[in-house]
Amino acid sequence: MLSKETLKNAMKRLCDIDGVPGHEQEVIKAVLEEISSVCDEVKVSPFGNVIAVKKGSKPGPAIAVAAHMDQIGFIVKEILPSGFLLINKVGGAPNNILPARKVWVGQNRIPGIIGMKPGHMQTPEEASKAPVIEKCYIDIGVNSKAEAEALGIIVGTPVTFQSDFMEMHNPDLICTRSLDDRICCAVLIQLLKDINKDDFAGTFYGIFTVKEEVGLWGAKTALHGLPVDYVIAIDTIPCTDTPDMNDPFALKLKLGGGPVMAIAEGNGPRFNMATPAIRKIVETAAEKTGKNVQICSVLGISIGTDSAAFAHENGGTPAVTITVPRRYSHSPVELVDINDTLDLYAILFEIIKSNENVNLSFI
Repeated sequence: MLSKETLKNAMKRLCDIDGVPGHEQEVIKAVLEEISSVCDEVKVSPFGNVIAVKKGSKPGPAIAVAAHMDQIGFIVKEILPSGFLLINKVGGAPNNILPARKVWVGQNRIPGIIGMKPGHMQTPEEASKAPVIEKCYIDIGVNSKAEAEALGIIVGTPVTFQSDFMEMHNPDLICTRSLDDRICCAVLIQLLKDINKDDFAGTFYGIFTVKEEVGLWGAKTALHGLPVDYVIAIDTIPCTDTPDMNDPFALKLKLGGGPVMAIAEGNGPRFNMATPAIRKIVETAAEKTGKNVQICSVLGISIGTDSAAFAHENGGTPAVTITVPRRYSHSPVELVDINDTLDLYAILFEIIKSNENVNLSFI
């Protein structure tokens, strides 16, 4: 079963791996190393999704639990003659956190800095505005394009934030980059390790997706050819318990309040509404385990998870998202309470264990 120490070690290991969308190879290798020996089948699709299969002791529904492997970041779009790098965003890093950030460039982790004009030389207008990504550059401490290329940097080289793994004064609170969604990758890995065939009926698919941060693209292809009856996407979600998030009309989600079930999410084509049946599955498991679940609707907000893609695959698949609340989303200092994650694990274990008895009827 998942302990705090096991979870912390897994978080530290997985969050330290670089894997922006389209460059998840090292994350995939780490996942395969953990799960290959404990599953009945594991494959990596040409697109990059990892599909793991565990078969229960008797027939039953097929459940999939999915977490995404990619993290927000950047890629090099141009190397200037002076050796500075221009970049594009890959995923939704806010502009106002970019200046003066330390970054890693490429798999060899060449250290760099997102540069900024010195504060005492900025105009009042510049000082009051966040720079757009088109005006950002990375300084890697070289003097020419040739020097940068000699380090292996080319157009398309991935770039990630540098960030350490930090326990707060309360050691259950962990701050680092890429908790979105490596913390849920850690949960899914542990579920695949801990669930034995005698624990459940049916089939358990563990799906690790790619390219979630740029449009749910991995999830849009992951169910192809899989006879999955229902899907639970596990991810993270912004919480609203900080002083700058006290709008009475905003979401009410807090750190330490338990995992969050998003019953409705997305905007436009990135949309999912959990069916009453799958909502009941989650709420029943939470009640059985004595765990609290925060419930929210995030329609019309720029929040969408893989369930918004899974729901529209294979002719329509019941899907829901259960998330870990986190502060400071899409930054190098994402903050979570690991007790919320342990509760997520317990609820998922109960759902899989009770798989034989699920009723997915829409009416």
